[in-house]
Amino acid sequence: MIFIDLGNSEALVQAQELFAPTMAERVIMDLDEHDRLIAYVLGLSHALNIAFFTALADSGEAAPRLARLSSTTFDAQLDVASRVAAESPDLYFEIQTSNTYGGESLLALQKAVEGLIATVRTKNLRDFTAIMHRGRAYLDVRAAARAD
Repeated sequence: MIFIDLGNSEALVQAQELFAPTMAERVIMDLDEHDRLIAYVLGLSHALNIAFFTALADSGEAAPRLARLSSTTFDAQLDVASRVAAESPDLYFEIQTSNTYGGESLLALQKAVEGLIATVRTKNLRDFTAIMHRGRAYLDVRAAARAD
């Protein structure tokens, strides 16, 4: 549960107390930090899945045919993308356009895809390996934090 500190400490404490008997993790942050982080948590994950299903739809290949050939990775991504595609376009539009930090996460996605494209085009194993290792190191920190 995210609690936004808007300067009224009494109200913040009262709001937190409502969730004290629950197992919900409570996180306090200011509004600017919330918007910056949510641009990645929601905006980036939604955009990635929208781009994924758009690329598939534009491929000219039928979804059932691709699903017959799929891997565990493709199946997992397709499941997430299917859930995103089933959501409200109006809500997702608001998430993408209303957050002042939304452009930052979209540019990060664009930069990452462009870097991957360049690495694959040039068949640069060293850079590709570096991308994979950097991602593993980033995600390993999350796994270690979850284990604590």
